[in-house]
Amino acid sequence: MTYDDVLNFCEEQDVRFIRLSYFDMYGTQKNVSVLPTELKRAFVEGISFDASAIDGFLDEVHSDLFLYPDPNTMSILPWRSMDGSVIRMYCDIKYPDGTPFERDVRYILKK
Repeated sequence: MTYDDVLNFCEEQDVRFIRLSYFDMYGTQKNVSVLPTELKRAFVEGISFDASAIDGFLDEVHSDLFLYPDPNTMSILPWRSMDGSVIRMYCDIKYPDGTPFERDVRYILKK
């Protein structure tokens, strides 16, 4: 899938929420939910989060990291039965300058 495929899917399937998933250093899945209106920004600029709140990531001084969703990992979450859909994508974690975060488990596995 491409970014455009995901954006089109969200419009066509009435997606209400997107869960941006990543893992901490201990293998625990974490999520940040965004609305479909934020998805394009997530692909282009990333979605910031406070890494100091995640065990094993960073200290308080350098805590800004960004989530970049991988469109190839998009899946529909089947247990949502209300109106609209929810999708999930796994994310790459990067520093504000765009370099990969060296403690991102996806980055470690790719390396």
